[in-house]
Amino acid sequence: MRIHQQHRGFIFTHARGVMAAALCAASLFMAGCETKPRFRPLTSDAPPPPVFVTVTGDADCQVAQARYALGRAIDAPLLEEMRARTGSRSARTAPAGTPLPAPADPGRLNVDVDPQGRIIGARCG
Repeated sequence: MRIHQQHRGFIFTHARGVMAAALCAASLFMAGCETKPRFRPLTSDAPPPPVFVTVTGDADCQVAQARYALGRAIDAPLLEEMRARTGSRSARTAPAGTPLPAPADPGRLNVDVDPQGRIIGARCG
């Protein structure tokens, strides 16, 4: 008789645990159904696309070969690798959006860098 009572207590405790788990799952499901999605309007906050421009007249700089570096942080070895891949005679960095000095060199790679130091564009000249 004693074993039967313990067994019966186990069944009751187990059933109560299952019911609690089912109630918890149902309440989480219902909470997920009640949340309303937030709609965000479209804005023009997206940055402009990267710029790849080749100065005509000299085929020394192949700027398309520098696309692999977009989004990466600039450092001296990466700049040298970009220079080598593009076939440029020289390379330099410039803050994005700043005009470069007037004498354009078609054999030079210019790398545009954002304020965080990430490459956002490249051009020859």
